[in-house]
Amino acid sequence: RHTGMQFVVDPGADASIGGMVACGASGTTATKYGTMRENILGLECVLPDGSVARCGTKALKSSAGYDLTSLMTGSEGTLGIITQVTVKLQPIPSFVLSAVCVFDELHDAAAAVAMLKLCGVDAARCELLDTTSVDAFNQYVASHR
Repeated sequence: RHTGMQFVVDPGADASIGGMVACGASGTTATKYGTMRENILGLECVLPDGSVARCGTKALKSSAGYDLTSLMTGSEGTLGIITQVTVKLQPIPSFVLSAVCVFDELHDAAAAVAMLKLCGVDAARCELLDTTSVDAFNQYVASHR
């Protein structure tokens, strides 16, 4: 059902919400919206002794007690198995612009991103592909045809 809202953490096509919480996923939208840790309002997990723990709140900000939601996020399943997650949703933007930039040096690419942020450009996504990454991607695609 279309609500005008979206879940913004985007680590990849095959990721599950629980898996994203367990590994503390990020992705190309982390530049604007943060990682999985910043986009979870609450969760339920089964602890090693079999008890069920519910942590978090529907409030966007809370300072009551330990932050168990952040503790579970990124714990890779070592502290418990995540069974339910309440995520933060963001409004779908009314328009999207896209750009591809090429830099000779990694430092120049990093400086450009820093300058965009410094100038207040509201970039939702940012991705860096170096020559090694592009070569690996092309080899993978070629070997799976």
